[in-house]
Amino acid sequence: MLSREDFYMIKQMRQQGAYIIDIATQVGCSERTVRRYLNSY
Repeated sequence: MLSREDFYMIKQMRQQGAYIIDIATQVGCSERTVRRYLNSY
């Protein structure tokens, strides 16, 4: 389960133009999890 800080980091990194794979690596989760979060918020 991702923490609130992880969700904030995902959102911020994406706004700065980071690729999904880079975000997933940084946060320590799968690309699918990152995509699911970004699509739902």
